[in-house]
Amino acid sequence: MGLPGGHTRLPLVDATPAQIAQLREDLLAGGVTLTS
Repeated sequence: MGLPGGHTRLPLVDATPAQIAQLREDLLAGGVTLTS
């Protein structure tokens, strides 16, 4: 059933504090307003 999609992916792991900080920096640089 459905479309062929290949293998299932592994579960995602939580982002590290460094990854979260980089994402926040990138979003702010892109003009995204963050609320907390």
